[in-house]
Amino acid sequence: MKSNFHLNQINRIFDERRLRNHRIYVDKKNEVYSAIPEYMKLDKFVTDAADIDITAIINGDKNALSKTKESLKNIEQRKKQLLAEHGFPADYLEPVYTCPDCKDTGYIDNRRCHCFKSELLKILYKESNLDKRLALENFSTFDINRYSDDYIISDSDITPRENILKVLDTCKDFIHNFNNFPDERRNLLIYGNSGVGKTFLTNCIAKEILDKGYSVIYLTSYELFDILETKVFRNDEFDEFQDSILSMLYTCDLLIIDDLGTEIINRFTETKLFSCINDRQKNEVSTIISTNLSFNDITSNYSERIFSRLIGYYKLIKIVGNDLRINTATNKQ
Repeated sequence: MKSNFHLNQINRIFDERRLRNHRIYVDKKNEVYSAIPEYMKLDKFVTDAADIDITAIINGDKNALSKTKESLKNIEQRKKQLLAEHGFPADYLEPVYTCPDCKDTGYIDNRRCHCFKSELLKILYKESNLDKRLALENFSTFDINRYSDDYIISDSDITPRENILKVLDTCKDFIHNFNNFPDERRNLLIYGNSGVGKTFLTNCIAKEILDKGYSVIYLTSYELFDILETKVFRNDEFDEFQDSILSMLYTCDLLIIDDLGTEIINRFTETKLFSCINDRQKNEVSTIISTNLSFNDITSNYSERIFSRLIGYYKLIKIVGNDLRINTATNKQ
């Protein structure tokens, strides 16, 4: 199964990390032994003392343990003194870890460490080609000239180009203040007709947030509900890798749900969408939703409670204009 392959891939990464760091530690220890022969003798004495201690306890020496502890304490002080005298940092022979939090195991008290989640995200980005998409679709390649300045938007006093400039300001403000917003501005709902650049814009935001060092999960609404349906209806197919993805849906710094409304809308998807939106709000993490649906469509297709959450906790961004994909195709002819 592909997800098992990915999980094995992550486990290999941690195996290699531990092996590499152990080699670094051994090299440093050998360096110290070569420079300070007395240090090596003290290390050997520690090993021998442990053997002596066990033998003494077995033979009934009640003071053996306290004597050994005192001896080991003196040895550790002398070792630190030797390192300092020879110009080595005090922590030079501490165990080497890429991630001190989990000691390169990937887990803390049976919970996946942040470094495990980081490796998981790298695989997700590679699988979805997100890294390649973001190289092509970002603010440096965003062309405002593709939005017309020749007509006024209905029920407005601005042109599509003036509108997109305001949209860009809002998005850049979101990025600049990311993770620092009050509830009603922590999330974005980007809506508008098909082809006006919503996905391009979410890619722009995703790149900037990733570059800031935050975790981002990018899913189409179809992909999101496929994961949730597998967990509920095909649990025998659900493995640890998929479970890792599911747990991060509610905790990653930014979740982007693209093309809401393209999934099969039913009671299950409606309930899970509300749960996702609600849980992320409780966890105080950000969500961006893009959709072709109008407010009327959202109200009729989903429940009133979902609509109220979107209105109450999301900054609403409308993009207007002609279908950019049609314009691009036409210009190529």
